[in-house]
Amino acid sequence: MSTLPPPTRVEGRGGRGGPSGVKQAVFLVCGVIAGAVLAGAAPRVGNQPVWLAGLIPALWVVSIGLIVVLAWRTRSVIGAVERTRVGPVEYLGAVSAVAGGVLVRDAGTAQLVGGGLLVFALVLLALAVIGQVYRRQRRGAAAKLRSRSVRTSGVVTSTGLEDFPATPNPKVARLTVVFTDNVGTQRWLTPTAFQVPGRPIDIDDEVVVWFDPERPGDIARIVVEFDNGVSRIVQTR
Repeated sequence: MSTLPPPTRVEGRGGRGGPSGVKQAVFLVCGVIAGAVLAGAAPRVGNQPVWLAGLIPALWVVSIGLIVVLAWRTRSVIGAVERTRVGPVEYLGAVSAVAGGVLVRDAGTAQLVGGGLLVFALVLLALAVIGQVYRRQRRGAAAKLRSRSVRTSGVVTSTGLEDFPATPNPKVARLTVVFTDNVGTQRWLTPTAFQVPGRPIDIDDEVVVWFDPERPGDIARIVVEFDNGVSRIVQTR
């Protein structure tokens, strides 16, 4: 953070509800069932081609389900929607666990593949738990900072997209935000945020800034809230 500007509009969007819990459960259950069918059909296709009737639709269901939950989770990260409970890690973990459980009952290569899928499912489970703990710690730290902080408005003065090629994929960019503290000093921050070219955080957009009035210059005591509801403790180099 700096009290000098770097050398070089839209109001915050309200959070919308994401897909319902029932819809997420339906896609998860369909994916798990399709995974079981896929695991049961794959080892038998070579000797009994009739199993293709189950293998091909199951493969489509698993693939479409993965694409859908990935899209949901992406929207929750870069859009103004609530985070979904079922994301690609949880979906793949559940499908892999069930498919692996089916395959280990066979012999030979199928059994080895099943064991590998079970190990893969355990790794995904560990990643999901680690991610949940990390997010909870960040939310707790941000909430603790808010409880003793002052809320004010900041203005985006740089989108952080200048160093990226003009491609449609999301980017993690370092924005520049200016705000005025409780004693009238202007301060510039450089937090990171997801930028989507189709609906970016733009220059002159307002963001919410929380800072400690007793130590307004302490970078570790500032929280920036972007328009998708994501709170970030500012960390700069």
